[in-house]
Amino acid sequence: MIRRFRLEQKGRYEKLVIAQRLSDMVDKFLDGRSAPLGIGAEQGDIAEWDDVVIYHSDDYWEHLQIKRQTSAFSEKHLDKAEYLASYKPRKKAQSGNTVQAAETTIAEEEPKAPPDEGFDSELEKVLKSLATWQSPAFGEKPLKRTFSLTLPGPEVVIKGKGKEIIKITNLREVWDLCRKDGVDIARLAGREEDKPTQYVYTWLTTWCGFKDWAHIVEKMRMLEIHCIGDESVLEARALDSLHRHFGDSAIALSVLLDYIGDNTTDTNAVTCHTTAKHLQKLLRPGGQTWTQYLVNPIPGQGWTVAGTHDLGNTSTAPPRNPATQIVTHHWAESIPNKRLRVHAEYDRPTRALTLPTAILRLALHLKKGSESLLLGEPAWRQGAHNELRSTLGDTDRDLDELQWFDNSEALLCAMGRELSSPSSTNVESDELHRAMNDVVWQQLQVCVGNKLKDINDLDLSVAMAEKWQIWRAELDKDPGARLLLFEQMMYPQTEGINSKHALRIGPRTVRLLEDAIIMLLLTCVGLGGAHWRSIEPIGDVLSIALRHWSGEPADSDGPRLLSDGNLRELLGQSPPPVVILSGVEESATELLQAGMAEDLATGHSMAAERQPRLLVTRSQVYKKLRKGTLVKLQEHFQQHWDAWVQAREAAIEACGKGH
Repeated sequence: MIRRFRLEQKGRYEKLVIAQRLSDMVDKFLDGRSAPLGIGAEQGDIAEWDDVVIYHSDDYWEHLQIKRQTSAFSEKHLDKAEYLASYKPRKKAQSGNTVQAAETTIAEEEPKAPPDEGFDSELEKVLKSLATWQSPAFGEKPLKRTFSLTLPGPEVVIKGKGKEIIKITNLREVWDLCRKDGVDIARLAGREEDKPTQYVYTWLTTWCGFKDWAHIVEKMRMLEIHCIGDESVLEARALDSLHRHFGDSAIALSVLLDYIGDNTTDTNAVTCHTTAKHLQKLLRPGGQTWTQYLVNPIPGQGWTVAGTHDLGNTSTAPPRNPATQIVTHHWAESIPNKRLRVHAEYDRPTRALTLPTAILRLALHLKKGSESLLLGEPAWRQGAHNELRSTLGDTDRDLDELQWFDNSEALLCAMGRELSSPSSTNVESDELHRAMNDVVWQQLQVCVGNKLKDINDLDLSVAMAEKWQIWRAELDKDPGARLLLFEQMMYPQTEGINSKHALRIGPRTVRLLEDAIIMLLLTCVGLGGAHWRSIEPIGDVLSIALRHWSGEPADSDGPRLLSDGNLRELLGQSPPPVVILSGVEESATELLQAGMAEDLATGHSMAAERQPRLLVTRSQVYKKLRKGTLVKLQEHFQQHWDAWVQAREAAIEACGKGH
């Protein structure tokens, strides 16, 4: 019959030993440090060592034994042979009636010693099991097992009576000698004058199943012995671990003790993640959270995703879209102190979206106060520079501000989510990509809404808000159209960057997108246009949100302002009729210079390069949000459009006259 692990039936000491180990595990787990996977009970298949098993990894298990006894474990003789020689068994009961007893002599049966379990102490059973246990065969998991024995105070007697006794401190001294590097077995055997050492050796070899000093050294190297006689010591250690993450460590410990007793059985294991989730409401606010993407070292074997980002999820069912949960957590405005751990080397991008590219985008847009730990961080950083041509589009040094650090440590987590096939990896990258687009859209709506509330002129505010409401409804229903708009704003075609990776689209560039949307609304309201794609009768619209770019693909001068250099390089040979540059402070007149016609009349010449019919920059329009009115805005745009029409007519007339 399988025995269930019932810590609630044990003493408080035993429960505190487990709680102290588990609180240390949870402390490390919440910090993002290496921690065991979990704790199980009545598992491990080693007699006397299966009460508590700590799973450090699939290849390493630690077996715990806890002995709280404060009285002597046994007062029998140190040498089992001498004890058996002096053993006086009870005589077997006689049978027969009174007459037979009077007429015959009753013969005594041959004395027999009881079986070992009849007079072995609890500690001897534990050590005897260790002595007989054989290491696993090659390839059998777990590859490594260690044993941890918790005993009471050092003065408790293990064996013997009178002057010939062994105390726990004597056993610890021998254990410590055996574990030292370069221990000489011959010298151990030669310590004949050291009575405590000889007593321990005699006890181990006659009562506990050890063969000789070599056997003792071998097993002691697998064993840890802890002497903790006072419950307050265990409690203080547990409270110290819990205090780092929980507001009231005493309450957290009380809940933890109950949780251990209720949830640890022979059929399951308590993990760091499940324990932390159970204690989640007691966590200190603002504590660090983390997510890890761990690639399998065997190529093609997928990834594992784990972390503390989901501890706040109160539902017992797994989330329908875990990738969305990760993005929402790490890109949230209100949650600081986040850490993204990536234990995978940088992978050069392809045209298609991959998981490393999606992770790179996630890492690029972590806000201040958060950080990324990346395996081979310099390669990841250089990869980001290569893919983005060294700018997100805001400043010429915005990639220098990344809080990225090297990560050489992979965390093993029992509750990791497996991406075990190429298809599941592709699904994860697609879902991350979709979730990141959605979060950007949500943040952008908030920013644009707040900006519209600050407009002073009521008519202008109403006109822009009504148009934004129409656009927002359409963009909300059509994620594809929304993404195309974002790509157009953040990726000039002449720059030659793969926009499908969307590395520039994230929380760090939402302000750029916000300015571009506001400028687009101002232009459409001013000209009477109904759509962001095209304004009739002028034509298609190109809106660029960047302040900085890196020039054409062959350009190696690095990031610079859009207004620095030839505008033709930015817009190409055939720019659309309406171009809006929301990140440019200079006027359109200043921009229309070398490489483009210097005035409208010349621009309509057959020999001139094509230029936009209407070029709108921030300097001309954005200040009208604070000081302008709807009427003045419309007059401004009408004036510029009329000027273009007049210049066009003049050019046509000149052409007809043969000029």
